[in-house]
Amino acid sequence: MRVLDRKLLRECRRSWGLLLTITLVVTVGVACYVSFGTTYRNLQQAKQRFYTQCRMADFWVDVKKAPLAELDRAVRLPGVAATRSRMSEYVTIGLPKVQRPLNGLVLSLPDRREEVVNDIVLKKGGYFSPQRQNEVIVSDEFAEAYRLAPGDTIEVVLNDRHEELILVGTAISSEFVYMLAPGAMVPDAKRFGVLYLKKSFAEEAFDFQGAANQLVGRLSFDQKEPVKKILDRIETFLEPYGVITTTPLADQASNKYLSQEIEGLRAFAIFMPIVFLAVAALILNVLMTRTAQQQRTVIGTLKALGYSNATVFVHFLKFGLAIGLVGGLLGSVLGHLFSQGLTAEYRKIFIFPELMNEFSLSHHALGMAVSLLCALTGSLYGAYQVLRLQPAEAMRPRPPRKGHAVLLERFSLFWNRLGTTMRMSLRNVFRNRMRTVTGVMAACLGAGLLLDGFMMVAGTYYLMDFQFKWTRQADMELTFRHPVSFEALDEASRLPGVDRAEPVLTTACHFIAGPYRRKLAVMGLAKEARLTVPRDTEGHPIAIPDEGLLMSAKLARLMHVTVGDRIVVRPVEGLREAHEVEVKRLVDGYLGTAVYANLDWWSRTLGEEPILNGVQLALDGNLASEKRLYRELKEIPTLQATASRHDMIRTMEETFMAVLNVFIGIFVLFTAVVFFGSILNASLVSLAERQTETATLRVLGYGPWQVGRVFLYESVLVNAVGILLGLPVGYLMTLGVAMVYDTELFRFPVVCPLWCVVATVLFGAAFTISAHLLVQRQIHRQDWRDALLTKNE
Repeated sequence: MRVLDRKLLRECRRSWGLLLTITLVVTVGVACYVSFGTTYRNLQQAKQRFYTQCRMADFWVDVKKAPLAELDRAVRLPGVAATRSRMSEYVTIGLPKVQRPLNGLVLSLPDRREEVVNDIVLKKGGYFSPQRQNEVIVSDEFAEAYRLAPGDTIEVVLNDRHEELILVGTAISSEFVYMLAPGAMVPDAKRFGVLYLKKSFAEEAFDFQGAANQLVGRLSFDQKEPVKKILDRIETFLEPYGVITTTPLADQASNKYLSQEIEGLRAFAIFMPIVFLAVAALILNVLMTRTAQQQRTVIGTLKALGYSNATVFVHFLKFGLAIGLVGGLLGSVLGHLFSQGLTAEYRKIFIFPELMNEFSLSHHALGMAVSLLCALTGSLYGAYQVLRLQPAEAMRPRPPRKGHAVLLERFSLFWNRLGTTMRMSLRNVFRNRMRTVTGVMAACLGAGLLLDGFMMVAGTYYLMDFQFKWTRQADMELTFRHPVSFEALDEASRLPGVDRAEPVLTTACHFIAGPYRRKLAVMGLAKEARLTVPRDTEGHPIAIPDEGLLMSAKLARLMHVTVGDRIVVRPVEGLREAHEVEVKRLVDGYLGTAVYANLDWWSRTLGEEPILNGVQLALDGNLASEKRLYRELKEIPTLQATASRHDMIRTMEETFMAVLNVFIGIFVLFTAVVFFGSILNASLVSLAERQTETATLRVLGYGPWQVGRVFLYESVLVNAVGILLGLPVGYLMTLGVAMVYDTELFRFPVVCPLWCVVATVLFGAAFTISAHLLVQRQIHRQDWRDALLTKNE
């Protein structure tokens, strides 16, 4: 081993405490990149494999009823590579041992197994047999939730008739990676399942012989036209059969949720490591500069012995590169473990044949490369100081720094009131500007990241309260298969356990504002509605206007409209006449995009008598009444779906909140390590630089606690300024997170309750005190006699 390398190892052993704090910061940065980056890659590759395996459709076209021959002819249109016509209908499911009615989606499959667009992957049992018509394949998650196995029977309401189906297998499909029930906001396998029926049986059950109501297809690989243009061509071709809606893959709910989550992970994998590694580079810069100053006599001796500038320069760079190497290796291992946990949490939300935590060589290699680059960048300035020293000058001890009055000493009235210890601390803070600025920046970023993490927690709970306590207050929502008269409202109000019933008329529409188009539903509410309460951006309730629309602020931005503008609304069913209506107010919300209207006015606008297709219920909370309610709901043949607010809250807490809490927990843990490490390193570097000064104070009669107070005051001053500056930085970081997740399906609220600020300040104070206790321990253990004999420090 070379002489300089042995010297490097001795110095690493002697300064292991300082090196450990920087290494931990580098480790966190690399772990953050590897964990989020690997999880991103796991999801992205699982998505691509599953989509390829099932021949995932590029578009969906829903029609009222079209002959199979006409639907099959769509494959001849330019840009279309393959199509499949099928039946699609929402139904209610009855299970013998389950009290409540369950929601289901019926889809038809070919009677015999063949490769089709939007195929399935069988998990248990097998495909349809030729012996029976009433066979069914059920989504695997739903079957697992109720322990259904091949041979079990399921009762389903098909076309207002109760049918008994025999389960022959369970399956999953790329079409339902993120499986949402109608009206739901998070997946819930216990409340929603997909039922695959034989094509011939589905046509007979729904009176659709030789016809279908949905076309799914794939686009040609070489087509260069925009997807919208191709879908417009298909819509024109099928216009005589009542096209309800066309949906490209980008807007399909499951794909949209999955893609947005993947992109969010990608953004975190890029942004967060940059912040962590920037802090590490700053800290390492201070350490290397201090090391070069401390070893000036050694450097001069090495140069005098014939070592070249390049050799000595590389030797000092190795000091920093060793930190980058160890931090990169530890970060890779830790990142892989954290990606294992994150991937496991995503398995609870997304349904794949396999979602494995695969070793991503590219992410580990890039993480290591970035770690070494960070260490190299942080070491360059300190190593450069070596080149500036001439041997004769370097072999002499460094001359004492010239003392001078600091700015605060000009304010004599203030300065004279300070004690000696505080004056010493303030002088050191102002005279060591580079170290102070680095400490302030590290504390600023640490506090900002902490506040960002706490605000994400607060924002999540605010979202839950906004959506499920303030806006949607109905305990249960009923959706009917077809619009019905208000007699259904009277019947619903007489159901067991119902305290209040309110009507809902939900109509799918095309919204057109100049060149901007969107397809979503208008929710017609009674003027005095209390179970759905639209709210503004401040959370204040907004009354339903007599006419006109209340529109989601997000939708208004997408459509480039504002209050007072008029837009064209064309229902996808019924008379399908276009209506020009005014946007009265903007409402807020964080899940989906909502449009509200007065139910009576909306019915008249559609050219109908007052009708409804849904009822919202407030229940009395009596369990016995609730059981009777479920029994009666099972007997309503026109009921298409039910949704329970308490079930949605529970599901969000068990799935969405669980993943988010793991995500935020890792984030806060990483931040705490960076924050504490930066403070500890700055304190230890300061102590190492001032060994002679502390020893002199001990000789003058200062006790170890009095000496420690000088360092405590400095640390408190620097970190207090950093924490205060970090509060607005953390708020801006949360705004950045909100921008990443600002989509039609999900938006992250930016809220900063007082507890977030208090928690950030308290954590910062705790880290400062904890770091100082380690410094105080070093002061107690210091051999001040030996320190006084050391001349080069």
